[in-house]
Amino acid sequence: MLTTTGNLNRQIIRLAWPVFFQNLGRSLAIAILDSFWIGKLGSEHLAAIAVGTFLSWGAFALGELVPIGTNALVSQSVGAKDEDTARHIGTLNLINSVLWGIFIAAIMIPLLPVLYSFTNLDAPKELLANAYLFPLLVLLPAIILFESGSAIFRGHGNTQTPFRLLLLVFALKIILSPLLIFTFDFGISGASGATVASYGLVFGIQLILLKRRGLITSVQKKFSKIITDTKYNWKVTKETIKIGLPLSLEGLAFSFIYIFISRYVADFGTTGLAALGIGHRSEAIPYQVGEAFAVTASIVVGQNIGAGNIERANKGAWRVLFISWIPMSLYSIVLFFFPAEIAGIFTTDQAVIETAKVYNTIAAFGIFFAMSEQIFSGAFAGAGNSLPPLAIYLPVTALRIPLAALLAPIYGMNGIWIAIFSTSMAKGVMIAIWWYLGRWKNRKFALGRKPVEPIESPIEKFDIH
Repeated sequence: MLTTTGNLNRQIIRLAWPVFFQNLGRSLAIAILDSFWIGKLGSEHLAAIAVGTFLSWGAFALGELVPIGTNALVSQSVGAKDEDTARHIGTLNLINSVLWGIFIAAIMIPLLPVLYSFTNLDAPKELLANAYLFPLLVLLPAIILFESGSAIFRGHGNTQTPFRLLLLVFALKIILSPLLIFTFDFGISGASGATVASYGLVFGIQLILLKRRGLITSVQKKFSKIITDTKYNWKVTKETIKIGLPLSLEGLAFSFIYIFISRYVADFGTTGLAALGIGHRSEAIPYQVGEAFAVTASIVVGQNIGAGNIERANKGAWRVLFISWIPMSLYSIVLFFFPAEIAGIFTTDQAVIETAKVYNTIAAFGIFFAMSEQIFSGAFAGAGNSLPPLAIYLPVTALRIPLAALLAPIYGMNGIWIAIFSTSMAKGVMIAIWWYLGRWKNRKFALGRKPVEPIESPIEKFDIH
């Protein structure tokens, strides 16, 4: 779907709803489903997976480098009506996905003992967290390949095919998780093993669809072109890194900052760690919804940047934000009025439920600011300029560490919740202001092989911005 002309409201909703459910499925498939099954193994396992999840977020965040860059560059190519470049970018970045996944695993696996040492976990919980993480890291290329393939589809304005494929991943995960965890007695490793197995199997189907629809070229031919077209391939790779790295580092920083925050949470024992994990599970749905709208913003901005239609790109980013607040309002109401009930989905421990209840109540308001941060990060990525989100994210999120250290002795776990949500609100406001300043409007499609003529978009019947 092209977003360079036509009614933006309709186009945004068409693009967003499949990604909405795709990301919802992802949160169910990994975060919530894993917590559900592992919670049945006991609070010790639930506390261990809370820390293991923070570290897995770091791996997934780094892995997103290639899909983020692919989505933006393919969107810009499609907007510029340069399909050959779009195919070239997509195929090359599938290869880059494998190499990047291997690199991340090679770096993170030896560092796991060091990373655990920052969390104050006892030895049994370290072993459990390691058992959860190891399969995810070893087979991380399978997840990155699937996400890069989805990014190729989305760059062409097709968000429904990735959604259907993710449903298949989710179906496999539902079947494999209890089998591997309980029937085959792999325990906590079975949860992560089911995740990578599901993604890997479905990527095989995705690859066939990409080839049949002409969205990629032969991978074998692309390997030979790496030798003969080194200069241009490096240009594509460099642009992918340039766009994807800042947002990947943002996610990585989130993971590492939470390792330090977990140190303060660990002072409150298993109850604190389990409550923090449940709080993040409760936020998983709005977070994934935000990511869905962020992808939509990236597509709308990227295609219009490629077409030379800067003002429509700007209008599209704001429009995505306003539309995203509709489903978030509904979730916020549920989270505010039923915080304990939502926490009770994951555990029967009353102490954990009471602690997580406060987190959920505050989160009901904080998710709107988080939505702004996510959507404008996606918009900046679509424009090919991912540095502003990183410049805001790193220092403000890092403030959570000293704030947690200052407030936790005074207010207990509630002090840590205040540190988390006050910084989240600040980031949402700051990135919206930076986007409004409009310096991103000077960005152009860096890989275009054709001259681009700006497109005059018709006046829309409904203009809410």
